Amino acid sequence: MKKLILLVALIAMPLLSYAQSPVNYGFRIGMNYSSLEGDDIDLDNRFGFHANFFADIQLNNTFSLSPEIGLSALGAKADDIELESGDYVEIKTNWLQVGLLTKINLGEKLFLKLGPQVGVNVGQKDNNDYYNYDFAAVGGLGYNFSQNFSVDVRYGYGLSNVFDRAFGENNEANNRYFQLGVAYKM
Repeated sequence: MKKLILLVALIAMPLLSYAQSPVNYGFRIGMNYSSLEGDDIDLDNRFGFHANFFADIQLNNTFSLSPEIGLSALGAKADDIELESGDYVEIKTNWLQVGLLTKINLGEKLFLKLGPQVGVNVGQKDNNDYYNYDFAAVGGLGYNFSQNFSVDVRYGYGLSNVFDRAFGENNEANNRYFQLGVAYKM
């Protein structure tokens, strides 16, 4: 399944950017502040990094599409938790995320970004027995310092249970995260 999602992402990026409209490419890096929310989960939040490549496909003066692919460190601060079965599940994880965000310009400098994002856990040491896929809604507000540099703040709200199977008391959990990012368009 991971290979299928990665293949779709790698095919989708060039296809989405092939348009009659002006297209810009760039990268975005920054910090995450993430948590796992769900059934009786009481873990400390985690700080981590993210790095994305994106395309900005201008549709008109107000709207553009912004497909992205990147890595993001999410989860909770604990390295892992021990289950009743004796298995250990890693809670501090890294995700390959693919999103298709809509960028809405609110003037020359200010913009909104909204859209869906899918993720695949790529930093798992337990053979992905428990913690695999994510689907999230992402929204954020940004500011263009120039034509090439911008900064934005985003919130990701996980909509799917990231645990593939129940274990112990924790049967369901969703990723939640804030991101602060700096972007450079080439």
